[in-house]
Amino acid sequence: NMVGTFEKASGHAVELTYAPVGALRDKIYAGEPADLTIVTPVIIEQLQAKGVVRPETTVHLGKVGGGIAVRKGEPRPAIGTPEELKAALLAATEIYYADPKIATAGAYFLQVADRLGIGEQVRKKVRTAGGGKVSMELMAKSTANAIGLTQISEILSVPEVVLVGPYPGNLQNMTTYTGILLKRTPHPEAAQAFLSFLMSPPVQARFKQAGYEPAR
Repeated sequence: NMVGTFEKASGHAVELTYAPVGALRDKIYAGEPADLTIVTPVIIEQLQAKGVVRPETTVHLGKVGGGIAVRKGEPRPAIGTPEELKAALLAATEIYYADPKIATAGAYFLQVADRLGIGEQVRKKVRTAGGGKVSMELMAKSTANAIGLTQISEILSVPEVVLVGPYPGNLQNMTTYTGILLKRTPHPEAAQAFLSFLMSPPVQARFKQAGYEPAR
């Protein structure tokens, strides 16, 4: 428990809110209390344009690529080339991914489907619900010939599904996650200490186990 380690060492209490990056942005816009946020660079730019964050506190925590998943125990389709991934998507009866309106991974998958020339067919099979982890949890309960696509870290966080592999070749897209303090934080020193903790070697090692790569 990384948060517990920080709390014990620092004496600061931490309350976390998990949500797709678009939803986190909207919570910040709505004025919900927060000290810092961890989102993608695109969302950081939007927050900077609104003047609600402190650019000088920006820390790039890690990056993660997209992957393909199936339910545990199901056959693993060939996805090593774009053509193989295309065939796997066409063969599936259900396709699970994050809501593209609020999640980077979902929006990117639709771009991939369009690049493969199967955007229309894919959209007829979709099952979306919130973020990538939620969509993988839903796929785990499906009885159909299902395939899921989201960030590798989200796939690895759901025990009932297995990672088949990353997006093949030039279809891969790495998403960087960046931490930044909000201007309205009443606890800037504690928030900065937490970001520094997330960059420490032990925590970065945990990120690697969860599917992340160094952002640098």
